[in-house]
Amino acid sequence: MKYVDENNRLSSFYRERFCSFTDHLSVAKKTDEEIIHKLRVDVKNIRSLLLLLIEFNHETNVGTKLLKQLKKIFNSSGKLRALQVSKLLLLKSSVDIPVEMMAFLESELNERTDKFRESLSQFDLPKFKERVSILCSSLNNVNTLALKMKVDSIIHDELEIVNKLFNSSRGEEYHHTIRKLLKLIKALQQLLVSLKEDEGRRQALDIVNSTEIPLGNWHDNKVFDDFLIKLDIQLPDTNSQRILRNLKNQNNKSKMEMKSESDKYLRNHF
Repeated sequence: MKYVDENNRLSSFYRERFCSFTDHLSVAKKTDEEIIHKLRVDVKNIRSLLLLLIEFNHETNVGTKLLKQLKKIFNSSGKLRALQVSKLLLLKSSVDIPVEMMAFLESELNERTDKFRESLSQFDLPKFKERVSILCSSLNNVNTLALKMKVDSIIHDELEIVNKLFNSSRGEEYHHTIRKLLKLIKALQQLLVSLKEDEGRRQALDIVNSTEIPLGNWHDNKVFDDFLIKLDIQLPDTNSQRILRNLKNQNNKSKMEMKSESDKYLRNHF
């Protein structure tokens, strides 16, 4: 009975993640900033969970096909999200933004919005749901004890990599990789907690969440850095260059503050 209950919880956990994705997908055409963000969070979670099953050698064919379906949506939404983040940080700055800068940003946003909507129109939702149904039904046959051991092993290995990357770098060279690894660890910890409530695992999950927040803010600043480089090339006039210098200085300050905060968590817990 214990394993039957765990299999039901496992299947429910996967179904909830897929349902969250399809719910956000159904309204993503509006390209609302928060929806695009949540859609990408859904894809990252699902990708981690599918890679787990593939590594566990369970329904590898279905899992691989689902990953392939998600790839184009993830890539196109990523480029749109980067511009949305840049716009938010641009408007949040204390600098008066010239019309030329906003015009360039809006032009880029319109182009990426069209490409994202095109990827939405090409997404085969019925096929996706069919594959999800096959996958979730098959989870009733999984040996949950062996799966939990596999998850623990992956978390242990990924934490070792996080530790090595953090201690091998005095700058931010590996911080994006660390952020991606923590997202994987977070998804797997959530899976384990869903199978069996455990205070120790819950605390570990809270630590990952607390570390991921400043790392996410740092990444937003890094994305904005890249956009400012594009503006630098696009607007070479003296006035724009002066404003860009101010924007870069503000962004670098904020980025270093977020890095310092995330480093405290990494140093203390990882």
